[in-house]
Amino acid sequence: MAARLSVRPLKKHGIDPESRRRSWLDAYENSRWTVSDTEGLGKEETINFDFRMADGRSLLEHADLYATAKELLFWIRAGTYTRFDDANRHKQYGHAMLRICYGLTARGHFSFAALTSIDIDLICEEAAFGVDGLTAASKLLRNSLAPYDTWKDVPRSLIKDGAFDLKAVVDAFNLPPTWARKELGSELQVATARLKGVKIASVADVREHPITQQNIQTVTMIFEALFALRHFIEATAIAFRPFPEGAAQRAADLGSASNRTPVPPPELALRLMENSTRYIVEHSDHILASHRTIVAARKHGAWDRERAEALRPQISSLGVACYIVIAAFTARRSEEIKLLECDCVGGNDLDGWWMKVYIEKTERQRTWIPIPGIVARSVQVLRALARGGEGEPGRLLFEHLDPVTNRYSDLGPERLLNEFAESIGAREYANDNSEKMETWNWVTRQFRRFFAVLFFYRYNGRLETLAHHLRHFNLQMTNDYVTLDPDNARVWTQEVWNYQVEVARDLVSGRSVYSGPMGKRLSKLAKRLRDKFSTSVLVVSDIIAKALIRQMKKNQLVLTPKLWVTCTCPRNRKGCEKAACRKSAGFDGNDIGPDFSAAGPTVCPECPWALIGPENLVYIDEQLEAMSVNAASGREMTIFAELQAANVVALSGFRDDLKLA
Repeated sequence: MAARLSVRPLKKHGIDPESRRRSWLDAYENSRWTVSDTEGLGKEETINFDFRMADGRSLLEHADLYATAKELLFWIRAGTYTRFDDANRHKQYGHAMLRICYGLTARGHFSFAALTSIDIDLICEEAAFGVDGLTAASKLLRNSLAPYDTWKDVPRSLIKDGAFDLKAVVDAFNLPPTWARKELGSELQVATARLKGVKIASVADVREHPITQQNIQTVTMIFEALFALRHFIEATAIAFRPFPEGAAQRAADLGSASNRTPVPPPELALRLMENSTRYIVEHSDHILASHRTIVAARKHGAWDRERAEALRPQISSLGVACYIVIAAFTARRSEEIKLLECDCVGGNDLDGWWMKVYIEKTERQRTWIPIPGIVARSVQVLRALARGGEGEPGRLLFEHLDPVTNRYSDLGPERLLNEFAESIGAREYANDNSEKMETWNWVTRQFRRFFAVLFFYRYNGRLETLAHHLRHFNLQMTNDYVTLDPDNARVWTQEVWNYQVEVARDLVSGRSVYSGPMGKRLSKLAKRLRDKFSTSVLVVSDIIAKALIRQMKKNQLVLTPKLWVTCTCPRNRKGCEKAACRKSAGFDGNDIGPDFSAAGPTVCPECPWALIGPENLVYIDEQLEAMSVNAASGREMTIFAELQAANVVALSGFRDDLKLA
């Protein structure tokens, strides 16, 4: 389980200020410190603890946080953890500690004792993207503005000259008065656009590169110091080592691994998931049978060590395949996946499957989420690798009974990703910018994007094994994926953009021919853009693609892939009034956008928002063939048969129109 911090309470009568007298500090007991260089040279600096937290109260009113902050900032200079003599460096630690305290209250924590080791990992990951990531200020503002659907809902006190007043907003929502101004201003622009019916991305959402390693290390060192100085700090301290590899190495890893690019190419991600799924389906039965045989043979003294050692790498590969599938469909972090227990799955093939996962960011408890059957199968496989074939309730899912040592050990799948990907042909990919093949380096962080990749690209390839196990992969899972975790919401927004770029590149380059009313309109627009750019600049497909995307955004198109069509219907009244699915089902005055419950292969193709690609035509042809066979079966004509015959006529007419186009 995630380790928790331990509390060392203040002494009964508080800390004796005399014990904290140092030449570089004016008075420990003051709420505003003046610190100087140890040698008495240089400029004096101030650290003011009377700073407003995210709940509107001063840090001075948060007794536990205040005590920890003062003790840490005293002992980090007076103790043996590190050595520095200048006031400016002390001030830097002071500001970082104040920001950490603010970030804790913004996340709903009011004591360091409330944190788990996962909390610390997540805070440091977010801190890698600057002060806004550490304080969560822009997220706090976004959530505060979310209830306002129209300008009429916005309090007049927050408006100045017809726009949001940044100063008034900062005061109203207890935001930092000077930190993360760029990100906060961007969130106001996003909210303003939303109230006008336009969707834009914020600065925080599109930031791709971490801050400097040195700045990240200031944060990681503070958490490490809370552990290293735990015997000196007379307040809440950390009872476990937060970074086994050290604060400096964690900062270095975050500085390189935190880049939100490069992202695995969708084709490569799908190949990894397809082949992982295939591995489970094709190999799990005989691997589990061999494991059971070896475990049983031990009990009767007929153990074959050579056979057990030969089985070990097969078990490892099976564990990695299950890990990839679980990570892709739950979108959980590596630490959260490793916290899964043997009894984490419930349900059946008929009613659907559910998994109990720990969602650290919002729920902070184990929560049931819907999952496809292949995830349930993966859990069953891992349980079978434990004693008795079912695993023990409460035992961690990725602990298995080693066939050689006959002891429980961690499968460690996160360490074997590249080795397994190599074995199933999912490491090499073609770089769009060169002719040569390149090798991808897989890390668990990338799997959180897989869910969004699956949603947008699952119909582009003929991935039969994966498709079979995604029969229940629906919008409800999508909704849970996005709403339960704000990080996933950010990933989702980025993948929406990536998908738009992919479609735009297809249209511009002509590598895929799109039909349907919207396909024709966008193809004509792409041609006009090609003609326009070709007369003035060297034609570069990305330039034209971005111009096409700007036009798509201007028209507020929202791309939603279906088997038979990519819907581009805007989420507004105009989209609702023109959508074929709405004309079929009807709508009222409050409806916006499409009604997917009324959509289908016979409804969408002639809709003005229909964008139909080659993969959609394959599906339509398959449906048309199946309907034609059933309609011509010679069975007694019923109302259902009559409807199916009418559908054949409608689909055939539509297909004929495409052939003539």
